[in-house]
Amino acid sequence: MKNYIYSIIALLMVMLCPAQVFVSQAEYFWDTDPGTGNGTPVLAADGSFNSVFEQLTKTGIATPGSGLHKFSVRIKDNTGVWGPVFTNVIDVQQNPTTALMALAQAEYFWDNDPGTGNGTPVLATDGSFNSVFEQLTKTDIVTPGNGLHKFSVRIKDNTGVWGPVFTNVINVQQNPTSTLMALAQAEYFWDTDPGAGNGTPVLAADGSFNSTYEQLIKTGIALPSNGLHVFNIRIKDNAGVWSPVFRNVINVGTPITSGCWESFSAGSLHSVGIKADGTLWTWGSNSEGQLGDRTTVDRKVPIQIGTATNWQSVSAAGRQTFAIKSDGTLWAWGYNYDGQLGDGTKVNRLSPVQIGTATNWKSISAGVNHMLAIKTDGTLWGWGHNVFGQLGNGANTNTIVPAQIGTATNWKSVAQGIVHTLAIKTDGTLWAWGYNADGQLGDGTATSKNTPKQIGTATNWKSIDAGNSHSVGLKTDGTLWAWGNNSNGQLGNGTTGEKSSPTQIGTDTNWANIDAGSTFTYANKTDGTLWSWGNSSYGQLGDGTNGAVNVLSPAQVGSSSDNMLIYAGGNHVLVKNVDGFLKVCGRNDFGQLGDDTNIQKNTFAYTACPSNCASPMQFSTSNITAATATLNWTASSSAPNGGYLYIYSTNPIVGGIDGTTSTTTANLSNLLPNTTYYWWVASHCGSSQSNWMQGGSFKTLPAATTGCWKSVSTGGFHSVGLKTDGTLWTWGLNEVGQLGDGTTSSKDTPMQIGTSNNWSKIIAGSSFSAGLRTDGTLWAWGSNLDGQLGDGTTINRMTPAQIGTATDWVSIASGNDYILAIKSNGTLWGWGRNEYGQLGDGTTINKTVPTQIGTATDWKMVAPGVMHTLALKTNGTLWAWGSTTYGRLGNGISTTIEITSPIQIETATDWKSVGAGYLHSVGVKTDGTLWGWGHNSDGQLGDGATAYKTTPTQIGTETNWKDVDANRYHSSMGIKADGTLWAWGYNDYGQLGDGTKNRRFTPTQIGTSNDKQSIALGSYNTFVINTNGFLSGCGRNEYGQIGDGSALQKKIFVPLACPTNANLAVDNVLTKTDQLKVYPNPVQNDLTVSFDQKILSVTVYNAAGQLVLTKAINDTKGTIDCSAFTSGIYLVKVNAANDFVKTVKVIKR
Repeated sequence: MKNYIYSIIALLMVMLCPAQVFVSQAEYFWDTDPGTGNGTPVLAADGSFNSVFEQLTKTGIATPGSGLHKFSVRIKDNTGVWGPVFTNVIDVQQNPTTALMALAQAEYFWDNDPGTGNGTPVLATDGSFNSVFEQLTKTDIVTPGNGLHKFSVRIKDNTGVWGPVFTNVINVQQNPTSTLMALAQAEYFWDTDPGAGNGTPVLAADGSFNSTYEQLIKTGIALPSNGLHVFNIRIKDNAGVWSPVFRNVINVGTPITSGCWESFSAGSLHSVGIKADGTLWTWGSNSEGQLGDRTTVDRKVPIQIGTATNWQSVSAAGRQTFAIKSDGTLWAWGYNYDGQLGDGTKVNRLSPVQIGTATNWKSISAGVNHMLAIKTDGTLWGWGHNVFGQLGNGANTNTIVPAQIGTATNWKSVAQGIVHTLAIKTDGTLWAWGYNADGQLGDGTATSKNTPKQIGTATNWKSIDAGNSHSVGLKTDGTLWAWGNNSNGQLGNGTTGEKSSPTQIGTDTNWANIDAGSTFTYANKTDGTLWSWGNSSYGQLGDGTNGAVNVLSPAQVGSSSDNMLIYAGGNHVLVKNVDGFLKVCGRNDFGQLGDDTNIQKNTFAYTACPSNCASPMQFSTSNITAATATLNWTASSSAPNGGYLYIYSTNPIVGGIDGTTSTTTANLSNLLPNTTYYWWVASHCGSSQSNWMQGGSFKTLPAATTGCWKSVSTGGFHSVGLKTDGTLWTWGLNEVGQLGDGTTSSKDTPMQIGTSNNWSKIIAGSSFSAGLRTDGTLWAWGSNLDGQLGDGTTINRMTPAQIGTATDWVSIASGNDYILAIKSNGTLWGWGRNEYGQLGDGTTINKTVPTQIGTATDWKMVAPGVMHTLALKTNGTLWAWGSTTYGRLGNGISTTIEITSPIQIETATDWKSVGAGYLHSVGVKTDGTLWGWGHNSDGQLGDGATAYKTTPTQIGTETNWKDVDANRYHSSMGIKADGTLWAWGYNDYGQLGDGTKNRRFTPTQIGTSNDKQSIALGSYNTFVINTNGFLSGCGRNEYGQIGDGSALQKKIFVPLACPTNANLAVDNVLTKTDQLKVYPNPVQNDLTVSFDQKILSVTVYNAAGQLVLTKAINDTKGTIDCSAFTSGIYLVKVNAANDFVKTVKVIKR
C-alpha cells in the first residue's frame, strides 16, 4: 500500500427506523457470559441513559486472577433489545499499587512476534508517555513484501507490565507513488460477502469521496429478516485497492414508527392538534363551528383544516379555537357570543378567520370566553368576556377586538380560568386579575381585581395554569404550587379546603410541566413520569377510576417515563410522549378523544396518527319518492377502511341529519314530501376523515295523500296535537301526566288521548296541557303546582278534566306555568302562576281558578310568555303586563318592575299578531311589517345586533310578514305571505331547523318550501304544519317531544307519522299478559310475529303513516319480509282474534 500505512476512520450512520432509539442499560462480565441482564451494571458517564450514543463509566471493577481474561460489555436499547457482546482481552495482574497507572512504552512488529520489548518502538504523539490513554504515531514504517500481513501493536504500562497484542491484517502493495491517498468508494452488505465491488453503494456524507478520512452515510437500508445479522462495510482507495471488511453484529427488529404530533390543545369538548408537518387537525364537539371545517357536525376522529402547513401554535377554549401561524398572524373560529374571537363581531365563524393584520403574535391563551395573547414585543392583549375584569384593562365591559392591557413590555406567559387570569413576566414575577371569590388570584383575599396585581415577591416563577377556579404553578427550583378552589382536591395538598395564596404541594423539586383541567390537575416530572389529582368524574385522571372519586394529592399515572407535554381540557386529557405519539383519557361523548368512539376512558389509550383521507366523488340521487331517496357516490381510489359519513338538510349549508354507511349508497327515509334536500358525504379512514363533498340536491315527490294535522302546541318537553278529525294526540315527557293518558310513561310518537273527536284548540305549558272542545268547554291536565289547571286545587291530573261548567270559551293560550283565555263575550280570564303579575289581575298572587282580568270585552288575542303577557284588542291596540326586565313589555322600561294590570303599549292600532317569549317579544302589523323588543343577547329580535330594545322596533323593511311567534327561550320564527319559513335567535338544539346549531341574528329562510301554514314554538323545539296538513318538527328531542319515534335531536324539520285511528297508537312495551311477540327488533330481513291466539292480519305503516303492506296470517305465528324496506321506523299493527289490536314500533336496519 504505497510504502506506508494509513488508518481509515469511517463512520456509517445506519438509519434502521425513524423512531428515537437510545441506550437504556449496560453491563459487563469477565470470561463466561452469565446471560443478558445478569452482568454487572455500568452507568452512563452523564448520569442517565437518554441518547443513541453514551459514554460508559465504571469504577471499582472487581478483576479475576492474574493473566489474560476476556472483558465483555453489552448494552440494551429502550425497546428492550440487548445488543451483541463487545469483548476485549486484558492481561490482568494482581499487583495493586497506589501509583497512578500510565502508559510507558509502545512497539509494533510485522507477522511474527519478536517477544515483548523487541518490536520497533512507537512514540506518543505528544512526545511523552504520561497518561492512561495515549495517541501513538509512527512515520516511515518499514513494510514487508506485497501481500497480506499481520500488523501488531503492543503497549507497556508504568509498572512494567506489557499488554496484549492488537493485530490487524493489511494488504501491502509495493508500488510507491507520490499521489495523495484518498477514499474513492464504499459499499455494504449483509451476512454473505458478494465480492468486492458487488455490495450496495454508500455515499460520502459531504457528497464526494476526496479525502483520506470520510464520513459515510446511507439511509433507507434494506433490512434482512428479524434476528442477529452481520453488517459489513468495505472501502476502496483512489488507487483501486479494496480494504478488508469491517463487521458488526446487529439485532434487526420490527421498525418502531414515530409519532406525528407537534403540539395540542384541549377545549371544553373539542381538541386541536398541529402535526410535525405544520398541518392543523381538529376533532370533537362542533356545535359552534369550533372545529373550523365549515360545518357544525361533530367529529370522532381528526380532520385536517385547510391545506396550510405553517401552523405554529394552537389554543382551544370553551367553544372556540385560536391559532398562530409561523408568519405571526392570529386566526380564530367558533363561538363568538361575547366577541371572544376578536374579529369585531359577535357572529360565529365556521372556519379560521384572520384577526386583524398584525404579524407579531407570539402566543395566545384561550379562556372559556375571554382571550389573552402576547406579542413578540412583550405586550399583552385581551378581548372577549370581561364582566369580572378578567381582561385586566381596568373595566368590566366586554371587548370584541384585541386591546392592549397596560403598557408593560415584559410579559412572558399567560393563562386563564373561567373568569380569572394569571401571568408571568420575564423577571419571574407572578401577576393575577379577574374573579377571586375562591382565592384563585392568590393575593390572600377574595376580592376581584380588574387590573394586573403582583402576587407575592417571588421572582422565580417558571410556568402557570388555571382551571375553572383554581390556579397552579411551577417555580424554577422544580417545586409545585397551587391555590384557589379545592372542592375536588384539585390543589393536591391532601385536603379540600381552598387556599387564597400560593401553597407549596409536597417537597419534590423535580416537577417539569403543569396543566390544569376544569376541576383537576396534571403534571409530569423531569423523569418523564405522569401525575394527576382532583376530580375524576369522567375518568380524566387516567388512574382507572371514574364517578364520584376525588384524588387529594398527586398520584402517579401508570409507569411510563416518556411523557412530554400535557393538555387538560374540560374533562378530557391529551398527552404527547417523547416520540410524538398521542394518548388520551377522560370524557368522550362528543368524540373529543379522537379515537373513533364516544366511549369515555379512565386509563390512557394511544390513538393513531391521522393521515389525509381521500374524498369520494361522482355523486347522484336515485329512487326518489315522497318520503325516501337513495344517495350514491364512488370512492376516489380504494374504499376507505372506515366507510363513509353522509349528511342531509333542507338548507344549502352543511348540517342537518347525519348517518354512516360501509357502502357507496345511503337510503334516506322519513323525508318531507315536495321538499328540496341538499346532501354531502365524507370518507372515514379510521384515524381521520375527509372534508365534506357536496353531493347535490333533490326534491321529493308530492304526497299522494293529504296530511291529517290541524294544529299543534309544544311546551317544555312535551307536545300536543289536534288532527283534522277533532281527535287529541300527545307525545314526549310525561313525568306528571302532562300527556293525559293516565300514566307517567313518556311517548316518542303521537298517542291518541281518549276517543273524543270534538277538540277545537289545544295548548302545552311547561309540564301541563289544556284544550277547548267544540262545545266551548275547557279541559286541562298535567302539573298543577301553581294552580295552572284552574280546577281550584294544586293537585296534578293524569287525564283531561273539565274546568268549571262554562261553555263559552273561544280561545286559550299558555304561558310557562299559567293560562290566559278569552270567552265569546270578549272577556279575558287568567289563572296559574302570578309572581310577576303576568295574569294581569292587579296582584302577584297565584290563582287556582279562572279569574276575569279587568272588565274589557274587546280582547282579540292573548300571548303569554314566561313572566310577561301580551294581548291585542279588536281595535288593533297592543297591551302588556308582567315583568319589565330588558324592556320586554315595550313600555320603555328595562328595570325590573311588575306591571300587574294591562297597559297599552304606544298608540298604534294596526297590530295583527304578537308572540311573547322568555325575555323578548315580537309582533306583526297589518301592513306586513315585523317588530321586536326586549332582550336580544342571542339575536332573537332579528335586527342583526344584540342590544335589547325597550319599545317595539321594526325589523328590516319587508312588508310581507304573515305571522310570527317567540319561543320560551331566546328565538323567534315567522311565516311570510308567500308561505316561506324564517327563523332567528338561539339555536343550541337545532330548534331553528336550518341544519346547524348556530345563532341567527337576522331572519334566515329555513328550507325552500313555500307551503307553510302555521308554527308552534316551545322551549327548545319547533313545529310547522303546511297547507296540506303535514306536521314536522325539529330541535331538542331527548324525551321524544318531536314525536318522530326517536330520542335524537333534529337540526332540520322531520315529518311526524299520521296515525289513521286510535288503534294505531304505538305500544312500545309488549307485556307478558297478552303474549304478543314481534322480533327481531331492529330487523333486517324477516320479522316474526307470534301470539297465543290466532293472528288475523298484520299491517305495516311507515313513519309518515302511509300503508306499506297488509298480510293475512290466520295462524298463531307468521313472518313479514322486510328486506325491501328502506331503513327507518315502521309501525306494525297486529289484528288477532277476540278483537285484539296492538301496534308496535319496529326499526328496519
